[in-house]
This record gives sequence, structure tokens and C-alpha cells, in this order.
Amino acid sequence: MTGTVHDDVEERLEDNPIWQQDNVELLSVGVDVGSSGTQVAFSRLHLRRRGEDLTSRYVVVRRELLHESDVHFTPYADDLTIEPTALGRILDRAYADARLGPEDVDTGVVILTGEALRRRNAELVTSVVSARAGDLVCATAGHHMEAMLAAYGSGTVRRSHDDGSRLLNVDVGGGTTKLALVESGRVAGTAAVHAGGRLVVAEDGVVTRLE
Repeated sequence: MTGTVHDDVEERLEDNPIWQQDNVELLSVGVDVGSSGTQVAFSRLHLRRRGEDLTSRYVVVRRELLHESDVHFTPYADDLTIEPTALGRILDRAYADARLGPEDVDTGVVILTGEALRRRNAELVTSVVSARAGDLVCATAGHHMEAMLAAYGSGTVRRSHDDGSRLLNVDVGGGTTKLALVESGRVAGTAAVHAGGRLVVAEDGVVTRLE
């Protein structure tokens, strides 16, 4: 009986207009187009308004990973041009595997990182991917931003904050390597090296791509 009452309370709470104003759930997609690899991830985000601060700012309090695609080679038409049609097929496959459509997505971001930033049609790629994936924010992550994202995403910033320590986060990508120095939970400096984990691509003994 106690469990039934508890369930009823939860149902009434979620139907409460005040609770709905302070709590928002969004389905988000992230598309990472890097020097060598491209990956798509879908997540459900629960945001809560910081009512104690009397503000309209929302913070993410829970994140549930719904689907993560395989890592695909970033397709290039030539040394300077990303192939948007092939990239679109990767995106279509990810949506199909997740059993979702662009209309199901509330928010998301397309990020070009590493050597993908140097390609001539970077802006075209972000617009094409955004058009096929839903209403997304398109961004090009320079070396500084990418180093910061890696430091936060890897948990280095959290550990540095908890320990009060100084840590160096090293993110080895396909064409570049990013460094972030973190002190007491704050990114104090970043750097990038034009060398990565996959500078030469060979197929059947023939070099097909050289970064």
C-alpha cells in the first residue's frame, strides 16, 4: 500500500505545473566529426531550474545515454574536402540504429574538430548534417575549445577539483593531440601538437591518405 501511495504522489508531482516549469527533459544528439573518425550519440537530459538562486538558469542533473554509434572513418572526397553525402549516410544509419528520427530530437550539436576544421567545405558539412539531423547547434571547435572539452569529458577537471591537484590531460586524436593543464578544477592553459594517432592510412599495402 505504501508503494502505491508513493507512485501516486510521483504521478501527481510530474503533472504539477510548477514541477514542470522547474524540470525539463530533452532528447539530445551529438555529432562529432573529427580528423579521422565520426561518431553520433543520443542522450536524454534532465534539466532542473536552480530555484534557490531565483534564476531562470537550468542545469543538467541527469544524463542517460540512449545510443552510441560505431566510430566511422570521416569520409573525404579528396585531401581537402569532406564528402557531405557519405557523412549523411553515416548519420542516417545512426538514427536508424537508434530508432529515432530528426523530429524526435529536441536539441543537439554538430562539432568539427582537429584536421576536419581545415577542410574547405567545413561550413557546408555542418549545415548539411544539421539539416538532416534536426534543429542542432553547429560549432567548429578550435584547439583551445577541444582541449577544454576533453579535460571536462574525461573527468580530469572533476578529479582536479576534488583533490585540489594539478593534472595534465592529453587527448590524442587522429591528426592532432591536445593538452590541457588543470589546476584545482580550473583549466589553466591549453596547447596542441600537429601529430596524432593516425597520420597514415593504408589499404592493401597502398597509402590512401596522408595527414
